[in-house]
Amino acid sequence: MSEPVAAKVLVVEDNRTMLALMQYYLSKDFTVFLARSAEEALEVLQREQLHAVVSDQNLGDGLMGVDLLKRVAELQPHAARILVTASQKLEDAQKAINEARVNHFLTKPFTEQELKNTVGQAVHNAALLSIRDKMVQELKDQLGLGRGGAAKPAAGKPGVPGAPAATPRPKMAEPQKADAKGAASQSLIPESERLAFRDGLTSLYNHRYFQEALSAGLLSARRREQKLALVLIDIDGFRRFNLSRGYAEGDKLLRRVAQMVTDMMEDPVTHARSDNSSEIAARYDWDVFGVILCNADVERARTYAEKLRKAVEELDFPEGTGSDVGEVTVTAAVAVFPDQARNEQELISAAEKALRSSKSGGPNRVVLAPR
Repeated sequence: MSEPVAAKVLVVEDNRTMLALMQYYLSKDFTVFLARSAEEALEVLQREQLHAVVSDQNLGDGLMGVDLLKRVAELQPHAARILVTASQKLEDAQKAINEARVNHFLTKPFTEQELKNTVGQAVHNAALLSIRDKMVQELKDQLGLGRGGAAKPAAGKPGVPGAPAATPRPKMAEPQKADAKGAASQSLIPESERLAFRDGLTSLYNHRYFQEALSAGLLSARRREQKLALVLIDIDGFRRFNLSRGYAEGDKLLRRVAQMVTDMMEDPVTHARSDNSSEIAARYDWDVFGVILCNADVERARTYAEKLRKAVEELDFPEGTGSDVGEVTVTAAVAVFPDQARNEQELISAAEKALRSSKSGGPNRVVLAPR
């Protein structure tokens, strides 16, 4: 699943001039609904499935923006919530986050670009959450857990995947017959949520989620006129490593390199660990990792890849021995939209081709896809 081409955004503002201005800025990229009061906003929420709600804090009808966004969280939890405010007080932000689960903030005065970037990022993140929920539900259906959480036999055949949900089981405090199968199905619920979009060995995102997230990321990048970088990272000689050291050690190495892949995803300015949920690392193939860097040009992507390459080269593995430093290396390929590709398939193809061609030049390198 990817973001809709015309994502629906509701703007709530009691100032006519500001409302018209925000509509003008956003209507180039989104289907925009307008409301001048919380009451009008709630009417829109009842009839439209929205991707984001942008609300001013002072609505002038006795209801604050935080209160409205709290209702949005209840009525349409998947819609991104953006609060527009002139306040810079920490306690105000904390209240908005805790009570209304606000995802993003816009501080007055803001520019056209700030507005478009904030809404674009919010819609993008909401799309990724929707992808995750869809994949979790699909896996629950396959496991026969249904939408009610508990497994339910279908037509006398227990455990049939895709069977409709059973009625909620009684509370634990109430007497009930011991049911080993029912208990096992309940224990599978949190596990299914993890397995739906996470790789079991490395805990990175799996290949399917990676593909879905890349589609959503490219659509968002195209809408916001930004670049997006794809980095593919291959562990050099991993097959030989498995044969010489054993598959158990190979699994340990995969987990260790996977952790390094995510550790290196940091902000290029502050050098703090990135919390951008739209930037993901995934297990792309058996010994290949994929990284999506949003709003990243070729230099940022190459810097990331080179830093990771050097860190792996200096890896002490097995940890604490120091005897095998330099034995493990990676080769990374970088491709950037729209520099080397116009769409998802072209971007993946450019990165994969660069990774394959790099093998002739030897391991332990960072290569760029040709323009």
